[in-house]
Amino acid sequence: MINKAKIYTLYFAIDDLIASICRIINNQENSKKVHPDELFNRFWTKAKNKYSELNYDLVCEIGLANSKAEEEFGRIASAIEKSLGKLRNDSYCYLVYCLWFSFNTAIAEYYLTDPLANQRDPYYKIEDKLKLASQKHLTLFQSSIEEWQNIDLIIKSRLGDF
Repeated sequence: MINKAKIYTLYFAIDDLIASICRIINNQENSKKVHPDELFNRFWTKAKNKYSELNYDLVCEIGLANSKAEEEFGRIASAIEKSLGKLRNDSYCYLVYCLWFSFNTAIAEYYLTDPLANQRDPYYKIEDKLKLASQKHLTLFQSSIEEWQNIDLIIKSRLGDF
């Protein structure tokens, strides 16, 4: 899978998790309603900050901070490769990493929100969400050009043009 496909797959997986989280929270009595855009922006901001911190440690620090950042990037790249295929060295790596961080934040939030989530295997949930998101990406990509362009515009409005 090329990096651009990884971006769409991760985006759709995050979007699906956010929809589940919002549905659970918004169906509870006496709970503050959650809007999907606010939740996405919260996850996205956390992810970009995490990437910036790791990248700073990798580029600007020496010694232990640099080594830990190198190990962390390696661990994350390995997890991405295991789930979505090898990362290609292109301009989309930043987005893939940030979306991976967002996806992990969304998974954690889902497990904190869903009262039945503790009974499920998190690894299975991650793989299942990514598989479904990949299928959604392929289906939508093969749909009409106009429909795909509308979806692409929505995604790019959230992530920036890529």
